[in-house]
Order: sequence, then C-alpha cells, then structure tokens
Amino acid sequence: MFTRALIARGVKQEDLTLIESMPEFAAALSIHYPQAQILRMDATRLRMVDLFEGRPAGAVISGLPLLSMSPRKVIAVLSGAFRKMRPEGVLYQFTYGARCPVSQRFQHHLGIKAELLGRTLANLPPATVYRFRRVTSTH
Repeated sequence: MFTRALIARGVKQEDLTLIESMPEFAAALSIHYPQAQILRMDATRLRMVDLFEGRPAGAVISGLPLLSMSPRKVIAVLSGAFRKMRPEGVLYQFTYGARCPVSQRFQHHLGIKAELLGRTLANLPPATVYRFRRVTSTH
C-alpha cells in the first residue's frame, strides 16, 4: 500500500529500498517492484546494511507496529533509520494506536521530535501518521 502510493506520486522504484522480514512478502515485493532494492531482513538490523551505495536517504516510511515492539527494538529501528538519512531527513510512521508510538523519553534519547500529521477514521482500525525529525541544536 505505501509503496504503491509512493510510486503513484512519482517516486522511482530504483530510488526505493523495501525492507521485509517475511520471505513470502519479500518475494512478492520483488515481483511487484523489480527495480527497487528488496532486503529480506529484520528492520532492527538496518544500521548494518549499505543502502543506495552509501548515499543517505531523504525519508523513511514505516508501518512497523512500534507500539507492540520492545523498547530495545524500537530504538534499534529508529536509530538505524536516522543513521541512513540526510540530516534533514524525516521518518513517517503509520500507527493504529491512540498515542504516539515513540515515548517522549525515547524521542529525547534519540534526539528526535514527533509531530502528529493526521488521522483517518475511514480506515479500520483508524490510522494515525506521525512525522519524526531530528531536533536541531540552537547552539
């Protein structure tokens, strides 16, 4: 769903890296998006892989169930994602929870800040989108 929407908005397949841990879903992604880079792996290992020949990404889009993941895994996913992005890069997180999927404490620890972008009640369950950015230093 996310990938199709990105491509419909003009993002080229070759500019995408899709991460999927389930073999059958990774295989389906390879068929549907043959020019995208498909990595069959756990997203907590993101910091250990080379993406885009070392060039930093502009954005990460995640539908991972962060609210049901352990704090250690959430930190691994987010810190790995932000290490792979340009300084002004952003992470968009889709969630079905009633609250932000990353606590204020973890945001502070990671040097990021969440912004609620919107909710859609038409989705069952209702979906919420947050944008996470690095906190910029004022010094």
